Amino acid sequence: MASNSLTGRGGRWPQPDSFLSGLGAGFAGAGSGDAATGGRWLAMVGGTALGVLGLQRSGWGGAMMALGGAGLFAAGALGLRPFGERSLGTAPNPGAWRHQGPATRRRSLTPERTQAVVTIASDAGTIFRFWRNFANLPKLMPQLERVDVLSATESRWLGKSATASANEAPSWRCVLDRVDEDRLLTWHTVGETALPHRASLMLSPAPGDRGTEVRLTLVYRVPATEVAALLGVTPAGQAEEALRRLKQRVETGELSTIERQPRGGTSGPFREATE
Repeated sequence: MASNSLTGRGGRWPQPDSFLSGLGAGFAGAGSGDAATGGRWLAMVGGTALGVLGLQRSGWGGAMMALGGAGLFAAGALGLRPFGERSLGTAPNPGAWRHQGPATRRRSLTPERTQAVVTIASDAGTIFRFWRNFANLPKLMPQLERVDVLSATESRWLGKSATASANEAPSWRCVLDRVDEDRLLTWHTVGETALPHRASLMLSPAPGDRGTEVRLTLVYRVPATEVAALLGVTPAGQAEEALRRLKQRVETGELSTIERQPRGGTSGPFREATE
């Protein structure tokens, strides 16, 4: 059989009339595990072509090409695997990466930035003081169960689980980076959390003396799909809904008391979310 000739069993040299069929079988075998056989036939064919081309040329160049072709043919015929242990036809397993498992998951190398803007018919001080008390934020973000203010700069956030199990509810701790009265708030997560992120709230006068322009920026270190899986809302939806509810509450006068809110804060540069 042709397959026996290709594997060289019994030391038999392939017959001329089986050369083409054997070559086809050799390359087919390389794709299904007989990689070395395909490499041997490739060396023999390439050596033959190189030798013929060398004989057609004169001088030292032709002689060297013919000699190289003969050597390549002989290496293939003797099973020396001139192309190495791995066949050129061997393809990587396309499903091999799936076996790496969750341990190899990495946080997004490029942070996903989301920004929403709204104009509110109110002064910046009223808006700033309401947001500054993070305990008010569950009124603006339904995906939050509560926010516990721990100090003037630290708070603990508890989200609502997007699944039926309350034990899977995400939580994280935040630290204020910068507090510019009536202008800017920035904060970021610290410690272990499934949702590492940083955020800022920027206030500026709206054009035409129409109130205050409010800009909320969220920068997550995980893909938006993971945020949605844990909170039930994408970062874009989270930012837009928070500002929409803020506008409604401020303009209709439905503000909660801001008494006993934490005061002070740092004024250092905005820091990246801690891994």
